[in-house]
Amino acid sequence: MIEENKISRFILELIKKTKKNEVEWDEADSSPTIPDGSERLVDLAYSANINDKNFRIYKYNIKHYRDEYEWDWSERIRLELTDNFGNTIYEFPYEYSLYDLYNAVRESSSGINDFIDDFLKS
Repeated sequence: MIEENKISRFILELIKKTKKNEVEWDEADSSPTIPDGSERLVDLAYSANINDKNFRIYKYNIKHYRDEYEWDWSERIRLELTDNFGNTIYEFPYEYSLYDLYNAVRESSSGINDFIDDFLKS
């Protein structure tokens, strides 16, 4: 079993490398498999190949039940190690730093920084 501290350090390093454009994320070729009814994909899924390993990150909602017939949707981020066909090999444990990683991924893959730089030059 992977120690929790090691996973936290890995995610923090991914955030840093994503912000420095050392890790490139693109819109994922394959959509994640979401259980029917209890979860739903909220936004785009992104993927990156890092040291010949495939990673996918995405935002999803999960039902949080208050009782048998009443629930609210809770937002979560999931980071996965996948095979070449998009099947999940390993799901990283949930932690709040995944939100920071997801936001860094969205920003870097959107190209908004280059757009703003070009816009401000003109």
